[in-house]
Amino acid sequence: MPPTNPPTGSADQLRWLVDRAAISDLLIDFARALDDQDWKSYAANFTEDGAVIISPLVAKTITHRGREGLAEFVAGNLGRYAGTHHLSTNHAITLDADTADARSAFVAAHLFDTHDPLRHADGAGWHYWKLRRTPDGWRIAQLTLEVCYLSGEPLLH
Repeated sequence: MPPTNPPTGSADQLRWLVDRAAISDLLIDFARALDDQDWKSYAANFTEDGAVIISPLVAKTITHRGREGLAEFVAGNLGRYAGTHHLSTNHAITLDADTADARSAFVAAHLFDTHDPLRHADGAGWHYWKLRRTPDGWRIAQLTLEVCYLSGEPLLH
């Protein structure tokens, strides 16, 4: 998905740039909240009806819908690790007024023990985002996480 071309006209160009920066900041904060185990902030990055869809890691797709319970959902999965390190890069953003689509690359390391950095489970792939402008700014309406590869030890299930 190629990013949208900037509009013409100074005011439209400025709004386009500000929206793209705000969306990119949101995607980066998504990763920060995971690594800081700041589950409340993680959930606040989503719309009330937001959804997370994780492509099959072993045998089935994992899905959570709605902001309610989202903090517990992610804490139940990533909270089992001693630490994580998430990178969100290559944000390709397509804007359409108050909605946007984006694709970004991710790399995620999951540490089993902070005293043994050689024990980790890693994954990488693509995030496909559907975003919506809200009164509180841009929020994630849907995230589809497509895992392309895993390495290291198996992920905890």
